[in-house]
Amino acid sequence: MNTAIVFPGQGSQYDSMGQELCENYQIARDLYNEASDILGYDLLKACENKNGELRNTVIVQPAILVYSIACWEIFKKNNDVKQLYLTGHSLGELSAVVAADGIPFAKSVELVKLRATAMSECTQEGGMVVCFGLSGEEVEEVCQRLDTDNNHVTVANFNSTNQIVLSGHKSALEQASIELQKKGAVTKILPVSVPAHSRLMKPAEIRFKAALQQTKMNDCQYPIFSCATGQLYSRADEIADQLSKQLTESVRWPKVMNVLINKDVDTFIEMGPKTILTDIMKMEYPDYRAIPVNEKNGIHSILINLNENMLKVEETIHFLQACLRVIIGTPFKAKIDKQDFEREIHSPYQLIKQELKEMKESKQITVDSHRVASLSQQFFSILTHKGFHKNETLEILKLSIANPNLYSKYLKINSCK
Repeated sequence: MNTAIVFPGQGSQYDSMGQELCENYQIARDLYNEASDILGYDLLKACENKNGELRNTVIVQPAILVYSIACWEIFKKNNDVKQLYLTGHSLGELSAVVAADGIPFAKSVELVKLRATAMSECTQEGGMVVCFGLSGEEVEEVCQRLDTDNNHVTVANFNSTNQIVLSGHKSALEQASIELQKKGAVTKILPVSVPAHSRLMKPAEIRFKAALQQTKMNDCQYPIFSCATGQLYSRADEIADQLSKQLTESVRWPKVMNVLINKDVDTFIEMGPKTILTDIMKMEYPDYRAIPVNEKNGIHSILINLNENMLKVEETIHFLQACLRVIIGTPFKAKIDKQDFEREIHSPYQLIKQELKEMKESKQITVDSHRVASLSQQFFSILTHKGFHKNETLEILKLSIANPNLYSKYLKINSCK
C-alpha cells in the first residue's frame, strides 16, 4: 500500500499559528526567519493576528505555505520519505511542489506573495459562498444556468459529496443561493472578497504563470497530482502550467482522492495547520487512514523503514493501556461543548478501547506500526482537546507506562519532538 502527503489551502489559518513550531524546532525558526526577510515583515508576528492580519490573503497565503513546509521538513527528519505521492488543495498544491523540490523554498515565498497579491487585485465585486446538502452535479447545473459574461458564477471547490463552494460576482452568488435554497440546500456567504477558482481570476493566472515561467524549476522528487484534474505531473516544464491554471479552474478534491485510492494509497497525511483535509477524509473515506501532522497534533514519525514496520502486540497492549489510563485519569483543563466532546474525546477514546480489545483477542504476535501510530495520534489529540500541552502529555504518559525502554521505543515511533 502507498502513502500520500496532502497540503491544505487558504482557510486553515488560526491565531498564533507557527508559534509552537518555532519554539520547538530550529528548522522551523530558520524557515520563518528566511521567509520574513523575503516578505519584508515578521511573518510569525503577523500570524498572531492582533490586527486582523490573517483576514488578508496577501499574508495568509505565505503563512500557510511556510507553516506547511516547516511541518514537512521536521517530518522528513524522522521518516522514510522515499516513496510518496504529493498533492494539495488549491494553494496547497504549491506547497506540494516545494516539498518535492520542484521550486526552491526562497523562490516559493516570492511566488506565493505575488500569487496572493494578484488574486487580491481581481475582486471585481466578487466573493464566495459555501453550499451544503446538494450534490456537485446539482450545484453545477444551477451555476451553469445562471452564469453570464457580466454576472459570473461557478463551482470553485468540490470539497466533498455535499460541501460545494461557489465563486463569482456577488449578485450572481445571491441568485444562485436563492435557487439552491429552494432545492433544499443550506448556503453561507464566506468572509472573502476574492472570487477564487473562477474566470474572474484570469488576470492573476496570467501574471502568476509569467512569474513561474521566469523561475528556474527542478523535476519534482515525488509525483504531484493536480487538484483541478487529478492529473499526475513531475517534470519541471509542467509546473508553471499546472500551478497557474488552477487559479481559474475548480478544485475537484474527491476526484483527486479517488485517483490516489486507485493507486493503492491507504494512508493520507495532512501536512499543515488545522485538520480540514483530514476531517474530509474521515467523513468521506472512513476505511482509509487520515493523519494530521502539525504543531497541535504532533510531528509524528509515521513512516518508518520496512524492517521496522511491525511491533510486538504484547508491548503495544501495554502502551495502549497506559494511554487509556491517562485519558481517564486526567482532568479537563479546557472547556469543551457536548458536540466537541463526543467527536474529539469520546469517539477516539472508544476507538482506542476497541482496538485494544481486538489486539488482546488476536493470536498475532506483531502489529502494523502504522496502526499504532494512528492510535497514538488519537491519544495525543484527545489530550490536546482536554487542554494539555504536548510536553505535559509526554510526562504523564511516561509515568503511566513506567517502563523507560518501552516509553522510549514508542516515543521514537510516535515522536512529538
